[in-house]
Amino acid sequence: MADAVDARPEPSRRIVPITAGLLAALAVQNAVPPFATDMYSPAFPDVATDLGASAALVGLTLTTFFLGFGAGQLVGGPLSDQRGRRVPMLVGGVICTLGGIACALAPSVGVLIAARLLQGIGGGVASVSGRAVLIDVAKGDTLARWMSVMVAIGGLAPMLAPVLGAGVLLVGTWRTVFWVLAGFGVVMVLTASLFVPETLPPEARHAGGLRHSVAGIGEVLRIRSFLGFMLTAALGTFSMLGYIAGSSFVLQEIKGLSAMQYALFFSGNALLNILLSLVNARIVGRFRPENLMLGGMVSSATGVLVLGIGVFFFGTPLVTTLVGFVLLVGSQAFIMGNAGALAVSRTLHLAGAASAVQGVANSVAMAIGAPLASSGGGTTAVPMVLMMAFGVVASFSCYFGLARPALRPGTVSQG
Repeated sequence: MADAVDARPEPSRRIVPITAGLLAALAVQNAVPPFATDMYSPAFPDVATDLGASAALVGLTLTTFFLGFGAGQLVGGPLSDQRGRRVPMLVGGVICTLGGIACALAPSVGVLIAARLLQGIGGGVASVSGRAVLIDVAKGDTLARWMSVMVAIGGLAPMLAPVLGAGVLLVGTWRTVFWVLAGFGVVMVLTASLFVPETLPPEARHAGGLRHSVAGIGEVLRIRSFLGFMLTAALGTFSMLGYIAGSSFVLQEIKGLSAMQYALFFSGNALLNILLSLVNARIVGRFRPENLMLGGMVSSATGVLVLGIGVFFFGTPLVTTLVGFVLLVGSQAFIMGNAGALAVSRTLHLAGAASAVQGVANSVAMAIGAPLASSGGGTTAVPMVLMMAFGVVASFSCYFGLARPALRPGTVSQG
């Protein structure tokens, strides 16, 4: 497998300052999945009753959103390499808005499923174009720093979305939730139009249609170091998904925590992840991103080990369970931003395609990991721990087997 890190010159870039408005606009584009899923999931029973649908069909509306989100990234990433970043981002926001309106007006569950697919496609196109913008305007340590900031900002969305969704349902119906999501789509379009300039000049774009798009995706997949860093992060996501999907069952049904106690712990852990992401952004210029990433991976593995020892040998004690979860969640702050920056730095000539591949890989990991992690329900934490262990082993294998970073002390500032 080739590794074309230095095989071709970096395309010319316009000098675009990284402002608070730009970061906020990009964060909005990337907040689509948590808001479109976590705000809506509390309304599942109401949707089933109102539309006379089974729980399985209502659940399918979630699946089709993620399918659309993945498809939108596959199309939008290469398209942004060909047409620039602004137009796909704006078009994606409009499609997401129209999808939200169609969901709010859906007369049947079949129409709702189709509208969710449309909403996901628009969100995927906008999200992948937004990530490509960040790749255009930053590189090296600067890219790792700002990706960590984006991870921190993005961490707010899963914390806010369920609260906002519950609040909307107190004053409205499930259709009101989708009107709010349609409004969020309008915010996507407005922030992109006001704060995101075109960052890919015409001379740096790639000509061609669908065949070239497929070729671009194939090209980035043949770059060994990109594949290594990308898979390290995607497979490491299994551990985080194990926590997200399984922790409520383990802590509430097995250990007896109340819903409020669990919510406070979950929110505190999310806040820890946000703060450590900002710490990573602060120190990434002093330490090599590869070393910070490896430190996070070791911490994640330690968290899974603590959980495993507690589950398999001591009957899942509360102390080891909480400690393991804290180590696991906190470590992600040093993995995701650095892994993303290291991966795309190998593919600057095809930033959109690379961003699309990363997004789809993470979406696939989420789709596979969530049901596996929660399969033990409130009976046992074994499936959750086994999936976490698989993620740790697989991510270490990709890190050392494919990425093969040079782990040297200090840093080489590139930003």
